[in-house]
Amino acid sequence: MVTDAKPKRVQRFGPEVWERRAGVDWSLWDLWFCIVAVRDHDGDLDSLADVFVEAIRKPAFGNGEPSEAKLSHLHDLRARLHRADLAPSDLADGDVLADKRIATRARDKVTGRISLEGRACTPAMLDTPRRRLEHRARYGHWSSFPSDPAPFFEKFRPTVERSDFVTKGKTFAITSRLEKRLGDLDGPRRTLSDRLALYRAFHTAGLELADAADDSYGNIGEVRSAAWRTYLAIDWRATGMDPAAYWQDLCELRLWEPYGLDFKAEDAWFRSARKEDVPVIQSILLALEDEHREVVLDYPADEALDALADLYVATRSRDHYAMAARRLGSRAWRPIEAMARSQLGAKDRAGAVAVFRAADQPGFQQDHLRKLCLSLTGVDLADGSPPTEGTR
Repeated sequence: MVTDAKPKRVQRFGPEVWERRAGVDWSLWDLWFCIVAVRDHDGDLDSLADVFVEAIRKPAFGNGEPSEAKLSHLHDLRARLHRADLAPSDLADGDVLADKRIATRARDKVTGRISLEGRACTPAMLDTPRRRLEHRARYGHWSSFPSDPAPFFEKFRPTVERSDFVTKGKTFAITSRLEKRLGDLDGPRRTLSDRLALYRAFHTAGLELADAADDSYGNIGEVRSAAWRTYLAIDWRATGMDPAAYWQDLCELRLWEPYGLDFKAEDAWFRSARKEDVPVIQSILLALEDEHREVVLDYPADEALDALADLYVATRSRDHYAMAARRLGSRAWRPIEAMARSQLGAKDRAGAVAVFRAADQPGFQQDHLRKLCLSLTGVDLADGSPPTEGTR
């Protein structure tokens, strides 16, 4: 039977191979990126990367994670082109650019007018810096512990790694079961090294469960908070653990804590720190800030600077407060207030004012910090007036 019906168009996804050139398979995504780079950026992949960076920091809608995925693919594409001694124009050549349908499709895909689906993602789009660094924070330093947390995590895995989403009503039973398992595994017969590993494993288990649940009733948060405080109270030095390794692991957990576990106890992470630990922890936090900023993970990078202020407050390193405030600027008011109140608690009003002055930079919280400075110290940073009588 003769029919005029058009053959059904087979849908193709970005990760599929487009063509083999220079002995390398190139995906549709590779082609689309090269087309946009050549047509809109004179073949400059760095210029295209800047578009993604801007979209990560100032997303038009939603969050910047789709642009993070595309930036990750672009970095991977650049490396593969370099190894093959090719340029974007070697893929997006004249014949390709002459096909307006493909060029339009490329722009729609790369610039985001077509949403990014999971099945349309390349391995590089899935394995983003966000995913790698968050995974490293949760699991990546266990080999440095005197006793391995991994076997303990296996005890919690069936409960916390879930294929279903946990509704808020189900969190009562699940957290009760998890808490009982933790209690059964803990006890006086456990060595200090084992207890450190146990509670470190539980910390990651709690994060995995929180990711898969609606914790509107706060059940997961309560269990996590209690275990976190127990973990921080364990005498980790007595286990023989290398201080640098302990602080590296803890600092990364601090940066990647997404659920406000430390609300109103932000300096608790560092309460076991000694004066001699401060340079080590400071170096770790500043390195983490650089590492995360370089891959456009600004929030955890900012958290590193907040944590630096918390470190100084916890160790009463008051001579470092102004430097920390200068780094923070007026982006975040909480650590600035904490350092200023610490100075006031030490009867050093001038030191508190110095903290506020160091942070008095253009930014979102500048006006709030000026009002706070006036309230706590009597100094109006807007006009530089001296402290008034009777102020603290």
